[in-house]
Amino acid sequence: MNKLSGKTAIITGSNRGFGRRMVELFASEGANIIACCREKNEETEQAFSQIAKDCGVEIHPVYFDLKSEDAIKAGLKEIKALKMSIDILVNNAGVGHLAILPFIRMSEVKDVFQVNYFAQLQITQGMFSLLSKSKGCIINMASIAAIDGEAGNAVYGATKASMILLTKVLAKELASVGVRVNAIAPGLSETDFAEKMGDKAKNSMMETSLFGRLATADEVAHTALFLASDDASFINGQVIRVDGGMR
Repeated sequence: MNKLSGKTAIITGSNRGFGRRMVELFASEGANIIACCREKNEETEQAFSQIAKDCGVEIHPVYFDLKSEDAIKAGLKEIKALKMSIDILVNNAGVGHLAILPFIRMSEVKDVFQVNYFAQLQITQGMFSLLSKSKGCIINMASIAAIDGEAGNAVYGATKASMILLTKVLAKELASVGVRVNAIAPGLSETDFAEKMGDKAKNSMMETSLFGRLATADEVAHTALFLASDDASFINGQVIRVDGGMR
C-alpha cells in the first residue's frame, strides 16, 4: 500500500525545486495534491496533468502570490472551495537572500520575511481547521542557515529561524488536536535556488559538507515523505537537517 494513499497534501512552491519533486513523490505514493504556485504556467500545468494521470490521483493547481496578503486570502478561499479533506501542509515556498550588513536593504528584508515567514504563518492559520479535522501534519521548510549563522545570512537565516521557532511552538499548541508539526533544514541543494546563490556559495557548501556535495531535491523530498507518512506518527516538534553532515 502506498504511504499516502487517500490523503491530500497542500504543497507551496510546487512549480520547481523541492516543491516539484514533492508533488511527484507524494503523488506516486497515492496522495492527491493541491499544488500552490505564484503564476500560471503552461509547462507546469501540463506537468501536473501528466503526473496526475500517471499516478491515478488528483492535482489541483492554485495560483497566488505570497507577497500579497489579499492574494493569499483568495488562494485559501479557492482551496477551501475544493471541499477536500486536508491531511498534509508543506510550507515549502521561499525566496533567497545573501548579503552582508552594509549591503542589506530594508525593503528586501521586508519582502523576504513576507514570503518566507508571514505568508507561511497566514497559510497555516487558514488551514488549521481542516488539518485539525483530519488530525494531519505540517512540514515547514527551514534551512541550516537558520542554525549555523554563516556570514551573509542575517536576513534569510532569520526568516528560517522564525520557521523553526514556529515549528516548535505549533507542535506544542496543536498536539492537543492531533496535528504533528516538524521542519526540514536542508543545506544548499541542487536546485534553481542554489544557482541563484552563485558558485561561491555552492563551492563553500560543498567544501564544508562531509560528503563534498550538495543535497539533491530527491533527498529532501523523501525526508518530507517520511514526515508526512504514518512512519513518523510519533515525531513532533523536530528539525531534521539534510546536509550530509558538516565539517
